Amino acid sequence: MCVASCNLSIVPLRAEPSHRSEMVTQILFGEEFEVLEEGKDFDRIRLFAVNYEGWIQNSQYSFIGQSTNNKSDIVDLEGAIAKIGGKSIHLIHGTAVSNEELAIGKESYLIEGKTRNPTLTDFENEFPKLIAHYLDSPYMWGGRSSAGIDCSGFSQVIYKHFGVFLKRDAWQQAEDGTIVDFLTEIKAGDLAFFDNEEGRIIHVGVMIDNETIIHAAGKVRIDKMDSLGIFNADVNRYSHKLRIVKRYFGD
Repeated sequence: MCVASCNLSIVPLRAEPSHRSEMVTQILFGEEFEVLEEGKDFDRIRLFAVNYEGWIQNSQYSFIGQSTNNKSDIVDLEGAIAKIGGKSIHLIHGTAVSNEELAIGKESYLIEGKTRNPTLTDFENEFPKLIAHYLDSPYMWGGRSSAGIDCSGFSQVIYKHFGVFLKRDAWQQAEDGTIVDFLTEIKAGDLAFFDNEEGRIIHVGVMIDNETIIHAAGKVRIDKMDSLGIFNADVNRYSHKLRIVKRYFGD
């Protein structure tokens, strides 16, 4: 097995080996993967964390020999810097790191900036900070940062802040968790899922309370939600049809 790791801040993973191809997700600094096929400019890989396959430009990673899996902390909302020699790499929120250093292959990066040990114990204090940080971030298919994020990337990074792992796509996230039977029982942090006319789950958002949701649709926005779905006051209509609400932590 050829194991490698991204050595840049954030790079695209594409459906096909071309810059014009759809971006299916993004890879953050230090995230590890298996190289399945090497090409001229792009290599096909499989991300370990989410079992996602796609194509990455082969100048955007380094071979590391074997997986380390020793990243216990994440970069906090303020961001951080990875330094090696005279080079500095900006690290975005949610990037997994290990204390003050991070090794990628034979290179050891010094991490400068605020990091956090992901925990649920400070959810009430941290959740409002996350809302403020990501609110009005532009929607971008496959995105995972405040510079551009999609609906499932948003729910994933919110949960990662508290040490809870979610799969990458909305329909995959809906496979886990516990069903919340009644809307009145919804708690902050629950995930609401929405489907299309064929019954396929196509959207997810994070509940702020039992009638308010934050989600990525055009931008990260706050809307009202009821038993029918999300009501977009800007266009005076329902934008997403509710399928199910699920809980991933707490009672």
